[in-house]
Parts: sequence; structure tokens; C-alpha cells
Amino acid sequence: MYKYLKKFLCYFQTVEIYEKNSSSSFRYAKKYKFKIYRNLSTIKKKEVSNYFKIHKDKKKRFKNNCIFLTLSINNNLVSSGWLFRGKKWEITEVNRQLNVLNKLVIFDFRTLQQYRNKGYYTKLLKLVRDKFKNKNILIYVLKSNKKSKKAILKAGFSFKHELRAFD
Repeated sequence: MYKYLKKFLCYFQTVEIYEKNSSSSFRYAKKYKFKIYRNLSTIKKKEVSNYFKIHKDKKKRFKNNCIFLTLSINNNLVSSGWLFRGKKWEITEVNRQLNVLNKLVIFDFRTLQQYRNKGYYTKLLKLVRDKFKNKNILIYVLKSNKKSKKAILKAGFSFKHELRAFD
């Protein structure tokens, strides 16, 4: 049922695609820890492991050219997201595929409830942008998600275009 509802809703949604601007260095305090996980077996931190206990379905992403990205403060997981390297990427929100050869796609970012509205999502995006400064990075967001759009722009990404299921 959920699958069909999701498929139906994609015809009423619009996503906005953003691309990384020219890179500029972001300096951050030592209390921030940016970590990249290329596979599940490298995860040792309890808080990060707990993420996968809650979101069991996301474990399979590691097998699909995805990398898990985290931001921690004083050893507390604050925000996380995913990075994809490959040729084609499906944006399920609008049921469309993008050709992303020679590009990285970052997606599905989450900031824990108690850390929201404090700029951590923006910090994580800046860290990702700086880590992969020589790569072309895309990020997309639902048009209705104003807070995420603000963070994406603040992190140094620029709007490219809108995408709908029926374009």
C-alpha cells in the first residue's frame, strides 16, 4: 500500500536540483568530527550503529555505490547523509532518473531532532563539499522543503533546475 501511495504522490511533487559552486575552504572547530563510512563493517560507534538498527533498509545502500557521511560533536552523532557514485541515479520523489556520470549525488540527510535549527546540516554539507572539492556534486530537495533549501544555498550550492515526474 505504502509503495503505491508513494508512486501516486510523485506526480504532485517537484524537486529542485542544486550543484556545488566553486570550492572555498571551510574551517571548523576541532569539536566537529566528519566521518566517511564506505561499508557497514567499519562502523564502530554505537550511535552510528543505532542509526542502522532504526533504518535497517538503508544497510543495502553500501552495496549500491553509496557512502554514509556523518557529523559528530563531542562524540555525539548530530547529522548524517549519503553520497552516491555511479552512472544513473533515480530520484524516487518524482520517479525520474538522472545521468550522473562524473558527478556525485548527495541525498537523504537527517539531523537528529535535538540538534535541528543550529546549522549542523549546513556544516555537514560544507564539509562534504570541501572533502570532494575536485568533484562535481549534486543535491536535490523537495521544492516545499524551505529549511533544507536555505541550508543548501548557505553551504555553497546553487540552484540549477526543477524536476517533475511529468516533465
